[in-house]
Amino acid sequence: MDGSMAVNVVIGVSNDEVSEDLVRLAWEAAQRIFRKYSLEVYVIPVTVTTRFPYISINGIRVVVRSPPSVEELEDLILSIAIYVDNNEEEAELLGLLEDPTMADAVFSY
Repeated sequence: MDGSMAVNVVIGVSNDEVSEDLVRLAWEAAQRIFRKYSLEVYVIPVTVTTRFPYISINGIRVVVRSPPSVEELEDLILSIAIYVDNNEEEAELLGLLEDPTMADAVFSY
């Protein structure tokens, strides 16, 4: 894996326990990936009004009905990072910034 590559993990969260667990698990998976592979993973929670939270990894969106394990998230992030170009996520982030339903989103880098 290219050491200069970074992965953006956008987590669409609502005000529920599943969302809180998902952010915590994604952060834990990101730390494990960095320690193992020196791959930077940016976890970016955004508030959404959808029924279920979702994870978008470099532009690939996955709906989450129950929190995956840290190992499952780690595998998912690595699998998508290997096969998807990072530029697609940058376009999605710009789209989210312009989306009025995301007005209260907080982006951290």
